[in-house]
Amino acid sequence: MGELINVSTLLLVGVLGGATAGTAFGFIWLMERRNSALGVWAASLWFGAAACAFYMLRPVVPDWTSVLFGNAVLALAYGLIWLGFQLFEGCRPVVWKAAVGAIAWLPFVAVPLLRNEPALHAALAAMVMALYSLAIAWKLILRRRVEPLPARLPIAVLFAVHGTLYMLRVPLLLLFPDFGFDAAFDQSPLFIVGVLEALLFTLFLVVAMLTLIAQRDARFHRKAADIDRLTSLPNRAAFFRDAETLLQGSCERGVLMVFDLDHFRFVNDHFGRAEGDRALRAFAQVLNREVRPPDIVARIGDEEFALFMPSIRLDVGLSIAEYLCRRTEELRLMTEGGEHIPLTTSVGVAAVADVGANIEALMVAAGAALGEAKRIGRNRCRAYRAASKLHNRLVDDWLKTG
Repeated sequence: MGELINVSTLLLVGVLGGATAGTAFGFIWLMERRNSALGVWAASLWFGAAACAFYMLRPVVPDWTSVLFGNAVLALAYGLIWLGFQLFEGCRPVVWKAAVGAIAWLPFVAVPLLRNEPALHAALAAMVMALYSLAIAWKLILRRRVEPLPARLPIAVLFAVHGTLYMLRVPLLLLFPDFGFDAAFDQSPLFIVGVLEALLFTLFLVVAMLTLIAQRDARFHRKAADIDRLTSLPNRAAFFRDAETLLQGSCERGVLMVFDLDHFRFVNDHFGRAEGDRALRAFAQVLNREVRPPDIVARIGDEEFALFMPSIRLDVGLSIAEYLCRRTEELRLMTEGGEHIPLTTSVGVAAVADVGANIEALMVAAGAALGEAKRIGRNRCRAYRAASKLHNRLVDDWLKTG
């Protein structure tokens, strides 16, 4: 096998590839310092390149020198990869755990009897790489529900397969210590296969890291586009999209509430836009405190908000709307000068059972009920019912415009 593949050439590729990738990650990290995982991954790639360089020195310097230092540096590289994923996941970094694999090599350097045990060296190196790889795979799987990035599962599989392959080498090397070590350095099948697999793994690893970062950035920007900056609630587009998803296959349950703050133009004109913005944020908090998944809430207009609860009926929805009216009225918003800012809301309520599982139809019906609540005095709730004068008026208006 060594006649077809030159191990020194493969190791040189590892040195150049690792150094190049580490430098690229370092430059990216310098431009985006908030992502500390990039800096740690850059260091891990550089240490991986250094480990390959130590292995290249094997024909020149005593074996135990290059192997032991090479394995120690490689263990540190894997520890830094693990640490980088810990930082990427937002976990508290435990730096000493990243150095455990490298520290495990100290007895081999300090005790002369252990220096000439290549099978033991290889078994320990395989175990270190396997444990770090499997730990990364497990962390990626655990975090899938928290942050469902598409690349998580294939990258977890990559680390799991890589870790499993190296874990299988441990008993093989301990039970058959001469396996793979009876040939010259550049002709050992086990070493050549290991180097080839490590190079392929490193290539996929670099792609995996960049893919995860790109997908997280895309998800962040996508979520930012769906959020109203003032209130931190979802915006109209996100609300309609999520409501349509919830309404698919819906039965007769589900209630939409549309809120409109009463006399809000007066609040802005009399107290100033800054106080008006504060009032909007306070009302958004009132709504948000009452939301439990799968309920969704959003700001759909200047002073308009919507709340959709997919698992309740109209009578319950009307009670919740009335409760939220009272909570809004009880808000004690004061200006810096001690002046009270009055805040109330009118609510229109529409149920899937009366309108159908269509968000646009629900919005029209709830809007009609909201208009009725405004017309009869504000600071109250009105429900749209299929058998009502409001329904007949809505049908008449639709016929006139249509």
